[in-house]
Amino acid sequence: MTKKWGSISRILLTGIFLFTCLTPSIYGQFLDLRLNVNSRLTAETIRPLTFGTVVTNSGQVQINLGDIEMGIFSVTALEDQILLARLNTPDELSHENPEVTETIPLELESRYGYSMVNYQNSYPMESNSNSIPVPANSGSSPWTTFYIYVYGAVNIGDVPDGTYSDEILLEVEYL
Repeated sequence: MTKKWGSISRILLTGIFLFTCLTPSIYGQFLDLRLNVNSRLTAETIRPLTFGTVVTNSGQVQINLGDIEMGIFSVTALEDQILLARLNTPDELSHENPEVTETIPLELESRYGYSMVNYQNSYPMESNSNSIPVPANSGSSPWTTFYIYVYGAVNIGDVPDGTYSDEILLEVEYL
């Protein structure tokens, strides 16, 4: 029996020795992986909102949803995402000459939709910050474009002639 245990212990010791020699030293492996996701988000002005030339004291000048003067932004984003869109609009238009203090009151509304020409199937943007779902694209691209329409009215009173303007700022980000 001793002979048998001796053979077994030699085989066991040889196995442990070979396992130790053939197995690399055990050290913790640390992997530093960096993932860069370029989820581009683009917004551009397709058509600026313009009231054109109006006469002093002409009263309210209205641009309705769908009018050719209506402003249109396009936003391209990754499909099946939710975006936060903020539309910062001024309450008045200022004269190009800073010495002219009279302003023109401005009332704007906005809607968003998924077709540049089918504005009738659009959704109101109720506040300055809106959650907008980006639908899946039916094509092979993962990018989808939607549109924001801006329209409204100015009230032209007794103001000096000249150019009155301001900026509408659209901020869009992924939620």
